[in-house]
Order: sequence, then C-alpha cells, then structure tokens
Amino acid sequence: MTTANVSNLGYFATQHTGAHQPPPRLLADPAWLLRGNPEHPEHDVLGLRNPKGVQVPELAVIGAGQVYGEDLPPAHSWPAMLGQRMGGCVLNAGLPGWGSVQYALQAEALCALSPRRVIVCLTPASDLSLAFNCARVSVSPLARSFFEARWSTLPQPDHTAAFHAGQALEALAATRPDLPEAELLAELALSGEPDVNPCVLDASRFYLCEHTLLAMQDLEHPAIEAGLSITIKVLAHLRQLSLQRRFSLTILLLPSREYLVAQRMDEATLREREPLERLGLVEAAVLGELRAACAGLGLRCFDLTGYLKAFVGSRIFIQNSRRGLFSAKGCELLARFVRERVLPGAEAPGVMARPAGHQALGAPMSAAMGQSSPTY
Repeated sequence: MTTANVSNLGYFATQHTGAHQPPPRLLADPAWLLRGNPEHPEHDVLGLRNPKGVQVPELAVIGAGQVYGEDLPPAHSWPAMLGQRMGGCVLNAGLPGWGSVQYALQAEALCALSPRRVIVCLTPASDLSLAFNCARVSVSPLARSFFEARWSTLPQPDHTAAFHAGQALEALAATRPDLPEAELLAELALSGEPDVNPCVLDASRFYLCEHTLLAMQDLEHPAIEAGLSITIKVLAHLRQLSLQRRFSLTILLLPSREYLVAQRMDEATLREREPLERLGLVEAAVLGELRAACAGLGLRCFDLTGYLKAFVGSRIFIQNSRRGLFSAKGCELLARFVRERVLPGAEAPGVMARPAGHQALGAPMSAAMGQSSPTY
C-alpha cells in the first residue's frame, strides 16, 4: 500500500449502496479489519478482484492496493495482466488497506484453493504501521499471535500528515468546484502545502507525500519498530505455511514512488528536497531489514528498487496525483518482470508440473520494458 491507501480508505469503506452506485468495495471486519465485499460487481465470491469463475489458481498474488489495482480497471491490475499471459490462472488476492498481518490471514485462507505458487508483495511504505494496528486490535488468533503484550501501551504512529493534505484538497475543491484535481493540486503546491510536493522527472509529474511515508516507516518510533518485528514474524509464518502446504513462496519488495524519486533526486525538479532525502535513508533502512529477514529465513526475495528506478520518470505511476499508484504501464512492467524473472524459479518440490494449455513462462521481456537489470 502506498501513501494513498491510507487517505482513500474512507471512500472505499463508507460509500453507500444506491440506485446508481455499486455496493461498497470494502467491509469492516473484526478479524481482518477490512475485507473485500463479494457483492461488488468487480469481486469474486471471496471478495477478491477476480472473474467469478476463478477456482484453482496456478499463482496467488497477495498484497495491498498496488496488487488490487487501485484507480485502474480490473483488467489493468498487474495480476490480471499476468493472468492474461498464463491462461487466466492467476488469483488477485490484494486489497487496499491491508498490511502484512492480513497477508498472513489471506495466505491461510487461500490454502483451501491449493495454489502452486504464492507471491507476497510487501510495501514498506505502509506495511509496518498497518501490521502494528491489525495485530493490536484484530480478534483473529493468528493476528494476535504476532503481537507481544509489552507493546500494548505503545502510542500509535502519527498519521496526521496522511490526512492533512487530503483535507486541504477537499476544502479547496469545495470553494473551486470548477477546477479539475490536477489544478487544485497545483494551487496547493504553490501555497506550500506539506505532502503536496510537486515533482517533475523526465516525462512524469506528480505530487510527493514524503512526510506521510516518513511517519509510517520511522524505525525510531516504537510502534513502527514493533510493526517491523510483526512483519518479520509474518514472514516466518508464511515460510512455515509454504513448507507445510507445499507451495512455492516468493516475496516482492515494492518501494514507494517517493523512494524511487529519491534515488534519482539529482535529475528531478522539486519544491522541497530535504524531507525526500530523509525518506530515502529511512526507507532504505526498512528495505534492508526486510531483505535481511528474508535471507535469514531462506525466502526467495526480490527488491524491485534497482529495477523500477530506471522507469519512475516514464509514467509508470498515475500522473498529476498525490496517490503513488501504478499506472497501467507500471502494472504491465510489473507483470512482465514477474513473468520473466520471478516465475521461472518459483518451483515447489514435486508439485510444479505445468497444467496442459498453460503458456510457457519466461518469454523475453520486450526491449521497451527491459532496459535495466533488476536488483535482487
């Protein structure tokens, strides 16, 4: 989940069914905190964003909004794009607002479908904060097992920055209903609104939210430190589950848009640089901790930072937006990377014979998308 997932949950969770509206996408749940609504027309019977007929997946992709495909049509999410190349056998098991604890709950639930391969996408920009909250308040025994009693009195992370800019945008929109959102954001950027930091990099233009991401990844905050410990426990649980249920498990680390820009800051035009520099250090530390945890557990892990930073200026994120969400082009890039780099080595012992009719995996990535080698 990126910056935008936090600010967008109110819309997803509180919209009401009406004559001209679909049912809400998300429902409150005491165990999962948020679950997908099976009655939403884009969802399957599990409340996930799949065609109604998906039953036994070759691959299940678990994650948050970047997996779900927020602000994109269902067919443009990257699991859906990947499924189009694999004969429709990819299950999109992502949901906006989820963190690493919900990923563990989802992996357990999906064992009933016996997927042969599972990819879990960690988004450090939000997973630690959300993991702490879910493990703390969920009624699920599994979720509670990740929480330690000594953390009960810790203060919650400061999410003020996640909402302040959104409130400013709503207030300005109320007074200027004639302006499109891109122009409203441009006005807020000119006024110096924090977390509406204008950025131009190559062909891309967006508004960065580095203060929010700093608050959600600062390992000096005790709740974020606890969230990291919870996430590492989740990784250990996922490894054990994969061994018991004999599916291959791969971890993808999806860096934030802001972190990718920080890797190329000298090429970018920005209003503010110092907060982005601090974010670069903070997110690098979190990514390093997660890579080390995966290595210690013997988990196959891909950090996509080195790969995606070559493309961050080529419109792989939705433009003129505060929401660091992948565009359709970015989803295509992810789908091709997974197909070529991840799946060929994702073999579970003794269970990985490819079903008849499935397309071969590992076809070469197109020149347009393959200009850079990934960093693992």
